[in-house]
Amino acid sequence: MVIAFAVILLSFSSSFAQRSLSTGRDLPTVSDPLGQGQTAGAGAANMRLPLFLGGSFGLGSGAGVGDEGHGVGLCQIKPMLGAWLPGFGFLRLGYGFTSYEEKDDDGKKNEVENSVFSVETGVHILSEFYVMGSYSRANALSENGDVSWNEWSLGIGSFWAVFSRTFLLFEVGHYWVRDHYDPFIDKKVSGRRFQMNFGFVVFVY
Repeated sequence: MVIAFAVILLSFSSSFAQRSLSTGRDLPTVSDPLGQGQTAGAGAANMRLPLFLGGSFGLGSGAGVGDEGHGVGLCQIKPMLGAWLPGFGFLRLGYGFTSYEEKDDDGKKNEVENSVFSVETGVHILSEFYVMGSYSRANALSENGDVSWNEWSLGIGSFWAVFSRTFLLFEVGHYWVRDHYDPFIDKKVSGRRFQMNFGFVVFVY
């Protein structure tokens, strides 16, 4: 599933870029995220508007919450949108989702549907690198009950400008899961995890 999602991301980016470059017109000089003048064909984003659409998937250690955890695995697949001012920073809104199995006290497995709404902001610190933080509201639904909790994160990231209006992203962050009562295991829990995010953004004009 993760491999298929990655292929979709790259295919979308490639097709978007090919449409952008197929007009045959001279490409204007634009400002790239490093503050240097380049042509759009060199891979810099033409910042007429800083709006973008994108997506990512996250892999984490301790992908679940609380004391139980779920080892290393897929944390979420997340479509996102926002605004990015290269050389300064960005603001992103995302809605992530995934599912996993959790055992109750009787050893019965329950399918848990997890969703996360996140607000993420980042500030450029050096060339293609940035620091970022986020607030997320997570929800988990199952036959045993529903539960919601808050998450905070702090991390670093980097991007690669490819084609004319597309960035590929790589991010690493530390996530804090705040205290909440988990009806699946019948106790109050909190937790933390390290998470890697792989994704892309395509600027909209």
